[in-house]
Amino acid sequence: MKLAFSTLGCPEWTFDQILDAAQRLGYDGIEFRGILDQLDLVNVPEFSPAQIAATRKRLDDAGVRVACMSSSICVVASTKSEVDRFQAIEHAKRYIELAKEMGAPCIRLFSGDVPATLERDAALDRAADSLRKIGDYAAERGVIAAVETHDAFVRSEQLMEMIRLAHHPAAQVLWDIHNPYREAGETIAHSLHYLGGHIASTHVKDSLAGPEGDGSYVLLGRGDVPVLDAIRALTKAGYDGFYTLEWERRWVPQLDPPEIAFPQYVEQMKAWMTQL
Repeated sequence: MKLAFSTLGCPEWTFDQILDAAQRLGYDGIEFRGILDQLDLVNVPEFSPAQIAATRKRLDDAGVRVACMSSSICVVASTKSEVDRFQAIEHAKRYIELAKEMGAPCIRLFSGDVPATLERDAALDRAADSLRKIGDYAAERGVIAAVETHDAFVRSEQLMEMIRLAHHPAAQVLWDIHNPYREAGETIAHSLHYLGGHIASTHVKDSLAGPEGDGSYVLLGRGDVPVLDAIRALTKAGYDGFYTLEWERRWVPQLDPPEIAFPQYVEQMKAWMTQL
């Protein structure tokens, strides 16, 4: 089982602190989702053309892989005009190049919402075409473009409708176990019925149902999200990608700091490994 953490959980940390923690705590990888105040990885100094080779060497020397280069690109929301769509495709290509240089297996994309100016079917057709173009570019570089279960496509069957329309081996899914369960009421079996065989990467987080049913984040194993059931099912299916802690402290600053959440995740996941 390959463990990673997203840099969403440590928005105050420098690259040096991020790499040190990954190595010291026994993580296999890091999902980069911004460093310090820069959320767009193409503008992060460590990933600039002048520094990227040295950054890759530092990670290799530390025995830590890049689990994913995580973007804010929205393939459905960008369909409202051809200009927007072209910009989204070109931005995705820049992330793919970063992933190739860093040895990352995938980039993360969002779907976003369906533009108000388009019928849903038209937006899906355009998004699928965008994914095919992104997929062609990714496949040539040994990278997967993974769309997360998120936004208007948090439901597994809806996201898979777009993935199947794209019909490209390099256009796959990032399964955030939490989101379809908490936001759409899906069981693990339901999610995997649709997503199975298309999952390139996995996000892990836990929460407790609130009075409105929304859920507040808690440390892994202290909530009611059936994460262990998901891990069991993925293991049985032969999944060999990363299990990435997405501790959303960048968006929810009152969450426990990474000094608490990151080692606790490793401890809990290793405890669960003994039950598999």
